[in-house]
Amino acid sequence: MKYIDYREKRNHGTKEFPFALYHVTDEHPRYNMIHHWHTECELIVVRSGSFELSIDGKEHTLGAGDCSLIMGGSLHGGVPDKCVYDCLVFDISAILKGCPDCLTAMQPIVNHEKQISSVFMSGSATASYAAAAVDAMIKKESGYEFFVLGNLLSMLGSVTASDDVYPLTETTTGDIKKIRKFKKVLSYIETHYKEPITLADMAKQCGMNRNYFCRAFKEYTSKTPVEYLNYYRIESACEQIVGTDDKLIDIAMNCGFNDYSYFIKVFKNHKGVTPRDYCRKSF
Repeated sequence: MKYIDYREKRNHGTKEFPFALYHVTDEHPRYNMIHHWHTECELIVVRSGSFELSIDGKEHTLGAGDCSLIMGGSLHGGVPDKCVYDCLVFDISAILKGCPDCLTAMQPIVNHEKQISSVFMSGSATASYAAAAVDAMIKKESGYEFFVLGNLLSMLGSVTASDDVYPLTETTTGDIKKIRKFKKVLSYIETHYKEPITLADMAKQCGMNRNYFCRAFKEYTSKTPVEYLNYYRIESACEQIVGTDDKLIDIAMNCGFNDYSYFIKVFKNHKGVTPRDYCRKSF
């Protein structure tokens, strides 16, 4: 499961049934959700624990039963705490194309001309429909496709019929422009994380001086550029530890760490264990 990439290259589901479900626990190598974006919508349902979610620079805390609907193109990431959560990724245009009126109603939100609240509390109609859609995907009982689609449509109807839709403000418009610049940085890191990357290299991608870039980047991702780069490299290393038989030193080098001792130090800072202990835990 590599859903944390800057912009996902993978297909979610199939052309006929454009839905993909990811169940995440603390044993998963991609437990933490690094900041990323994709063209599809993402529905997050928290089952237990808590989840600190960032969407386009705004912080939200989700508890058990809460959900978040993240529109395609939004920059998002999060840190779970003793959390089990499900992510349902779907192509909203594909599921609405058979109903022009529904697509028209959602288009301003899809195009980011209007905003939605994004987070819906446990017990709300929106959260209930969201959980039902995810449950249907998990159980996959006969006819589950109808229940997935039906509950998602009901969820979208609940969102558009409520007071959770509102126009953009000047501040929000300015935020969107900054986020577009940061997407270029994330793309650069995704492409070049195996290579040496300097702070100047990253700042250059969005046309900012280094000091302003560092402050602004942390505001939107809760990490400095260097912290994010190391975080991305460690998450990539975790995936390789679980998914390959490569030696740890080779994984370190393949993830941009030319100093194996430094790799061990950074890994332990992020994961609380050494790479070797993580390897034992994973198998």
